[in-house]
Amino acid sequence: MKRIKSHLEVKNLPNAISVFRLILVFPVIYFLDSNNVRFIFPLLIIGAITDYLDGYIANKYKLKTNFGAVIDPLADKIFTIIPLIWLSSQNLIPFWSIAIIIFREFIVSAFRSTKKNGLPASKQAKLKTLFILISLILLFSPIKTDVINNIGLISYWIGFIFTITTCLGYLRLK
Repeated sequence: MKRIKSHLEVKNLPNAISVFRLILVFPVIYFLDSNNVRFIFPLLIIGAITDYLDGYIANKYKLKTNFGAVIDPLADKIFTIIPLIWLSSQNLIPFWSIAIIIFREFIVSAFRSTKKNGLPASKQAKLKTLFILISLILLFSPIKTDVINNIGLISYWIGFIFTITTCLGYLRLK
């Protein structure tokens, strides 16, 4: 009995990590709303690490679940869109680009909801998330230099281009 229980706990580890990342959104919201942005950088680092870990563990140990196929991309979307909206409110990135990103996420979520396995993310979609996360980490970095800011903005626009191309890819699938 103990062996079965430990297997179930390990099988749910990637899902637990994804849920943790989803819960991590609440302090992000709080600190952004209270303008304590110095706390956002470490939260983004933790979010990026947990995003990598849940996927790595699920793939390496073949622990993919239907719940994980839903919760992981949802956590990614919420975890990245909220800081992006805040950056837009600070006039660091244009709102129209955030609106397009959100539009793409609704389209992808709609397609995923029709697939049993949640429609796994393409390599380009993973690159989109990576570049958006890199941009957020750099734009919220406690080290404020023009170089870091510019690399953060370049990473954002690369992620934005992947947003457009992956959206077109999902539209072609339909």
